[in-house]
Amino acid sequence: MPEVGSGVALNRTLLNWLFCASNTLWQITSCLSQFKLAIIKESNLFQWPLLHEVKCYIDSNNLSEFAEDASTGKKEKDKKNRKGKDKENGSVSSNETPLPPPPDELDPPRAVEDDDDDWGEDTTEEAQRRRMDEISEHAKNLTLSDDLERTIEERVNILFDFVKKKKEEGVIETSDKDIVAEAERLDVKAMGPLVLTEVLFDERIREQIKRYRRHFLRFCHNNKKAQRYLLHGLECVVAMHQSQLISKIPHILKEMYDADLLEEEVILSWAEKASKKYVSKELAKEIRSKAEPFIKWLKEAEEESSGNEEEDEDENIEVVYSKTASVPKVETVKPVKKDDDLDIDAI
Repeated sequence: MPEVGSGVALNRTLLNWLFCASNTLWQITSCLSQFKLAIIKESNLFQWPLLHEVKCYIDSNNLSEFAEDASTGKKEKDKKNRKGKDKENGSVSSNETPLPPPPDELDPPRAVEDDDDDWGEDTTEEAQRRRMDEISEHAKNLTLSDDLERTIEERVNILFDFVKKKKEEGVIETSDKDIVAEAERLDVKAMGPLVLTEVLFDERIREQIKRYRRHFLRFCHNNKKAQRYLLHGLECVVAMHQSQLISKIPHILKEMYDADLLEEEVILSWAEKASKKYVSKELAKEIRSKAEPFIKWLKEAEEESSGNEEEDEDENIEVVYSKTASVPKVETVKPVKKDDDLDIDAI
């Protein structure tokens, strides 16, 4: 900015700079302040038309309030700067903001007591166990949410890895409850038998049915969909050990039926139609063909059972004599039904 000092006339170059649009408001007002000093000290050096031009510029741009002496303008600027900083810090007073204290007089940060207990301070074994349980529960919920967003195939694979790990760790015998809980968590309980057959069964399937009966019962008891998956799993096991197991199909089905893993209705429905969903269509037909002796026995047993039920109904008819009735009264006595509930834990 051109300097205006005592004894220096205000020329046209100075005015051109003053009215330049690129100058900031503060540069213009600061320059005008210097003009005022020059006018006061060297008023004889200024011509009236030139002063009139400066006055018109001041009035037209509402700069009269800024046209003060340089020292006053500078003080106002410093004052406004301090106010702006104090507003940012939230400490502006109604009159004038006091200057900040020297560094030596600054107060230390005030400690605020937190009402919440700091759980990290308690180092007792009970507190550590409680915190780990809370963390584990939170992680479990997050994992549950993530796993349920997966596809069915991915969730079945997770269950497969879970069962396989239990077997590799040597704890499969006592993990039946854990396995069914994991299947329920993944929402694939009906498919559990399909996973169990792949992990637990091989060519020694007949003895393994007895060994792992409790595991399968937790899935198959009163669950026809799970029983159908058990039969599909059996087909897969036969496909892997076809030479050893294809001739033993009737015996295997009989073992599963006697172990209460399969119901008659499910077996008969499975035997009616071969499916190529899990094994080839040819192998599926061959398995059902080999199962024909058992299917025939099952149908005959069902017919005999129906005949026995009719005989039982005749046996349940009882003649009741009454002293007041002129003829004997015939009544049907309902047989006492046995409890169909199976205590799996007692097996």
